[in-house]
Amino acid sequence: MNKILKRGFIGCLIASLLIAGSPLTTGTASAASSAIEIMINNDFADTDVAPYITNGTTMVPLQVAQKIPGSSVQWNNASKTVTLTRDGETITLVAGQKTAKIGNKEVKLEAASTLKQGRVMVPLRFIAESTGAYVLWNPKQRVVFVAKSSEELKKQFASSNLAEARTAALKFPVVSSLEMFPVLDESQGQKYYFPEGKADQFFLGGGDSISYYEVVGNHSEEKWTATFDSVKASSGLFFLPRKITNQDGELPKITKRVVFYNFMGPIGEATYGFVESNGEVTTLGQQEMKLNQFFNIPEEKKS
Repeated sequence: MNKILKRGFIGCLIASLLIAGSPLTTGTASAASSAIEIMINNDFADTDVAPYITNGTTMVPLQVAQKIPGSSVQWNNASKTVTLTRDGETITLVAGQKTAKIGNKEVKLEAASTLKQGRVMVPLRFIAESTGAYVLWNPKQRVVFVAKSSEELKKQFASSNLAEARTAALKFPVVSSLEMFPVLDESQGQKYYFPEGKADQFFLGGGDSISYYEVVGNHSEEKWTATFDSVKASSGLFFLPRKITNQDGELPKITKRVVFYNFMGPIGEATYGFVESNGEVTTLGQQEMKLNQFFNIPEEKKS
């Protein structure tokens, strides 16, 4: 575990997934709120020169771009050239020039590579997208998310085995454009809800908070997050009959029954079952489970 995130939502998710051996790691971000932070596959990237925005483009030290998996990024000091190699294709950027070459094709850049405080600064989005990564800027939290899953993880997610696919879904890099980040206490366990037969939609909850995610391409996106209290009330979700105290994003519409796993960390087991659309809960049993590593439920209908 590298660091502890200052942001509750992503912090809680990352902290919880770490226990299961997921690729997520944590970070101690203590910079001022105006600072820009870079998260690559759920890990905050350390920088000795602060990222900044110019012409709408986030510029980062070359060492940050080199953390994106699946490509080689190098610097030639003599020619002041950044060379990126991916799948046999070469991409070059020359410091001070607002053009780059992808093979023999010249493309325009919003901002040129430059030198700052002895570091090579490069346009993050161009570099990341050139490697096949997904990039999302969250202006509310001033975080740039870079997400790129491995081929092995994508293959696991495509498995016909629903438990394997769900386990992969929880390992995907997470991106979020939301503002509110509630904190989960992963030491006591987690609650998971999946629409029956689904792996690409899930809720992750714990304590007095819950978040909803959808897998899109090679990453997962946080679509909605909320905190709630103990007052029984309609939340808009039949499996969460509690009063919502704060929320961000769009409340998802779930109309069919959901599968739940109630993971109990101290004993390494989970109760599991269904919640019907009328709110009726059926607990089917309890068995051994590791955090974020699911098992198949024989009674579940495959979609």
